[in-house]
Amino acid sequence: MKRRSIRPQGTGGHDTLMRTVFDIANTRYEEWVFFAIPLALLALAAIGRWRSKTQRWSKVLLVFAALTFLIMLIPLWDYHAMKGVMADGHDIKVAEGVVSDAWTRERREARSRGDIGYRYRTWEGFTVGGVTFGYWRGFQPSGASFTNRGDPPVAIENGMRARITYHEQWDDKRILKLELGPAAATSSPGAVASFAPDWTRFATAAATGDAATVKALTRFPFLFEGQELSADRFDSIWMGLFTPAVRECMGRAQPQPEEDRFVVFCTPYVFYFDKGAEGWRFSEFTADPEG
Repeated sequence: MKRRSIRPQGTGGHDTLMRTVFDIANTRYEEWVFFAIPLALLALAAIGRWRSKTQRWSKVLLVFAALTFLIMLIPLWDYHAMKGVMADGHDIKVAEGVVSDAWTRERREARSRGDIGYRYRTWEGFTVGGVTFGYWRGFQPSGASFTNRGDPPVAIENGMRARITYHEQWDDKRILKLELGPAAATSSPGAVASFAPDWTRFATAAATGDAATVKALTRFPFLFEGQELSADRFDSIWMGLFTPAVRECMGRAQPQPEEDRFVVFCTPYVFYFDKGAEGWRFSEFTADPEG
């Protein structure tokens, strides 16, 4: 099936409102202070070698200093590796769209023996352009990717426009550049109320495999694979777009307002719903080449 490039959400007159929240290209390595640990161990080893007769403990300190120094090199290497990925540009991807499914969870963990009380770690995540991101807030020893470590942290909320440049490393999506803009134009309460019944019917039908109802809620002619298809060719649309994964996603997706329409992200597609005389209908889709 021929794929169409995903239409960026939040562009066209709104780029000037986007602000760069994080960019590895303009971020300095600020963790040099940790190299003071192996240097201090080396100093203690030197003093021990000078003052101690056995010098045994100074040798132990030298070993610890060498190991600590090697550990401190890991985040420095990571920092330069991510800067190189960003500069090279061959192994990065871009997700652009409206923020959805934003969440924050605080996890309480017991402290070490002897400590009083508990410590808290905050995890957060969100979805942009059908791509889901998540991280432990503030945790990134090298500072080479965005983990919202600022004080106060950046508020990332549903409906905001976002453009994210990222690098996939193992099962992690490293955010190398984050741009945020104001929330997309919010539909009026009346539009939301009128859309809700049609969306509920559409989502339920898609999730349960009710192709007839999905067809009834689709506007024709429908552009698919470069051709405008009439209602009698809906089977091609159903088989091409509504895979089991997409239908499952439809059952839990949260539509996002975009100007005078609603948008639903179900990887690898973006579904658009417009209002007409007959009500809200599925009218267009775009396919994400990265999906």
